[in-house]
Amino acid sequence: MPGAPSIAARAENVVSTDRCTMLGVGEATVQTVEHVMAALRAMEIDNCIVDCDGPEAPLADGSALPFAEAIRQAGISTLEAPREVRKLSAPVAVEDENSLLVALPADTLTISCIFVNDWAHPALSDQFGQWEITPDTFLTEIAAARTIAFLHEVEALRRRGLALGGSMDAAIVFGENEIVTPPRFADEPVRHKVLDLVGDLALVGHLRAHVVAIRPSHRMNNQLARALAAVFNEI
Repeated sequence: MPGAPSIAARAENVVSTDRCTMLGVGEATVQTVEHVMAALRAMEIDNCIVDCDGPEAPLADGSALPFAEAIRQAGISTLEAPREVRKLSAPVAVEDENSLLVALPADTLTISCIFVNDWAHPALSDQFGQWEITPDTFLTEIAAARTIAFLHEVEALRRRGLALGGSMDAAIVFGENEIVTPPRFADEPVRHKVLDLVGDLALVGHLRAHVVAIRPSHRMNNQLARALAAVFNEI
């Protein structure tokens, strides 16, 4: 864009949470930032500039694994300045009629997540997962997880400018009664929800907390991120 505008990766700069997280300042926007942000946070990168030559982060294989592996292969530089860690002294919670997200004081970043099969799809199940987010755990347990999609939604999403450039393998695609694309994990949906949480909450900074999430979404993740940022006096 003219002038190469920059957008700070902060919770208050989220301008849309419609199926992905979009950052924007003025007319400059970039969407689907959550996978990049998740890889940066999980690989413990807290000082980074991401250059984009288009309006969306690359979809790659639909997960954060390509970004995390690229960071690992490139290597990490340790700076002289101390890391600005975000830690809580009291719980912070957000909720609506369906979802509840709570961040509890903790010395590490741990995510406990419940995925609910609200579609009553016969090939889906309710799922629970809990992981402490470390570089090794993220690379082996979380980063490769993809989001779910339904066959009838794919063309509708593309008409709205979402999921462009993606293939059927870039998501766990469900038909009317079956799984169309093979899952990478038996509980891949809840793992991807954890991935999204790590990325969306990275907009607060280097958070250390135990986050308990029931039916998380990008919208609710951003609400929690904004509530946390307010606690840290950033909004």
